[in-house]
Amino acid sequence: MDKKTYDAAPGIRDGDVLSYGSVQAPDTDTLDHGILHEFIGMYLRRAHETAYEDFRARLGDDALHPGYFTILTLIVRNPHISQTQIGTASARDKSSVTKALRWMEDEGMIVRLRSASDRRIHLSVATEKGIRQQAMMEAKAIGHLQSLNDAIGSERYATFIATLKDLIRNLESAASARGD
Repeated sequence: MDKKTYDAAPGIRDGDVLSYGSVQAPDTDTLDHGILHEFIGMYLRRAHETAYEDFRARLGDDALHPGYFTILTLIVRNPHISQTQIGTASARDKSSVTKALRWMEDEGMIVRLRSASDRRIHLSVATEKGIRQQAMMEAKAIGHLQSLNDAIGSERYATFIATLKDLIRNLESAASARGD
């Protein structure tokens, strides 16, 4: 492969190897993050990804996507729940809920019943397979919940949850006021 210098970078072809001479990557411990250190969203995303990985690792082959687990739990606990109710309770948009419900129906975990009074409304009920899947996941998820609770600390838990709820409510209110 051809070696290119940093100055020749604009003419790079696929498969070329770049040579930066004596230029070194910055030290990871001293990277300048600028305004990023102030972005709460960055920390929320990292916390979400870390929590998701813990959830997935603890459940192993039994894991459904956490959003699917949420939806299945709502269906198991609330037979004949509507799609709108699932979306509201799980804070998921209609297309995400629809995709999850179709997948669960195809997998035999739920059945969707059409309302006799309004054919646009479907009510979801868990099958025996869905009930078993949800119970198995819930049993394994208890360790995940304990891990999260331990990481937050019992003395900070109530304040942490209240802060997250305030953040959600205030941002949703501001978006609504803007007309978003």
